[in-house]
Amino acid sequence: MTKEFSAWKKEAIKCIRCGACQNVCPIFGELHSEATVARGKVCLIRMLIDDGIELTDGFAELMSHCLMCKACMANCPSGVKLDKLVEAARGEVVKRRGMHPLKKLIFRVALKNRGIFNMGMKSGSLFQKILFRPGPNGQGMLPRLPMGIDKRRILKPLAETPLRQQFPKIVKPQNSKGRVAFFTGCMLNYFYVDAGRAIIEVLNKNGYEVVLPDKQHCCGTPVRVNGDWETAIAMAKANLDVLADLEVDTVITGCASCGLALKTEFMELLADDPHYGEKARKLSEKVKDFSEFVVTLDGWDQGLGECPMKVTYHDPCHLARGQGVRKQPRQIINAIPGTEFKELPRPEQCCGSAGSYSLYHYDVSKQINDKKIKDIAETDAEALVTACGACIMHMEDGLNRNGLHHVQCLHIAELLNMAYRKNEVV
Repeated sequence: MTKEFSAWKKEAIKCIRCGACQNVCPIFGELHSEATVARGKVCLIRMLIDDGIELTDGFAELMSHCLMCKACMANCPSGVKLDKLVEAARGEVVKRRGMHPLKKLIFRVALKNRGIFNMGMKSGSLFQKILFRPGPNGQGMLPRLPMGIDKRRILKPLAETPLRQQFPKIVKPQNSKGRVAFFTGCMLNYFYVDAGRAIIEVLNKNGYEVVLPDKQHCCGTPVRVNGDWETAIAMAKANLDVLADLEVDTVITGCASCGLALKTEFMELLADDPHYGEKARKLSEKVKDFSEFVVTLDGWDQGLGECPMKVTYHDPCHLARGQGVRKQPRQIINAIPGTEFKELPRPEQCCGSAGSYSLYHYDVSKQINDKKIKDIAETDAEALVTACGACIMHMEDGLNRNGLHHVQCLHIAELLNMAYRKNEVV
């Protein structure tokens, strides 16, 4: 990934201004502003590169209105890499104008430093009841104070004990036929520990030792997409030092954004670094999403008990469009006895989370989310299954706001593990 902003003009010139991006951009669907859609952003970026406009607060605000969902890229006849152009523009904003003090504190102090981040998350689980109040119907929690988070937004409480502290460094099955590492990411380690536990148990049930590297860290995606490439590079290197040389067959991810970072984005960030660029390439060859890996195993679909429920599935943007993993989660769902699968009307439509976007622009992300929830309601599903913790948290918020308290949100690993357990009980 080039760090020179002017070099991105070659990419921007590819845009033929056909407007195909308008039909698929979730943000344009809510704001109806040409400046918020891909071709509008490309035009602004070209003008900035050519010194046709100044880098103003308005420009920075418009560049912040991107979900990085890749829908425009999937529908662009010219193959414009809009997400990379927006990242470059955000990086230029940081370079010229600096970062907001709160972002600088979070990214360069808390997230960058593994020890501080881990300590902060552990402390947060102890004091969260002071800063948050119970959500409606006892589900989730709501901020008592703004704290940079909209007070209407329902959040998942931090787990009392992070996932990696609940297991030894190597979790062994009774009969081992291979060894994998599990990159837990932040969401499954600190919030959705049941999903992380399900991944470990499913892998064990299929005969794999699971290595949990204790020095793994946040993948850096929130930092990178906000334009702080310097910190993102440092975090990528820290993870590569831990993961690249592990003696394992595969590195498993259970988060769409983490998987995309490890598969491709570390290589892009470190393309100019011969040593770490090679480490990133080496790691990339080993990385598999959980469902992508499981369906390749012999006998994974044996010994599944009945789970009589109607489920639907949401495609996380960074899994479907980012990694091309679409059929494998559905293969798992359809293999479970008694489970009725109902496809969403628009399964790949972004839920509006996009990590930090839903924090900075809650009203817009909420409107996008409401459309996703309407689609879920049309399926009459009892459970919403997906493969991304951030998507789960955002859609849990939407389900609660829209009164669909009966719909359970599950990671694909939780559903599969539930089926295995049902058979064990029988």
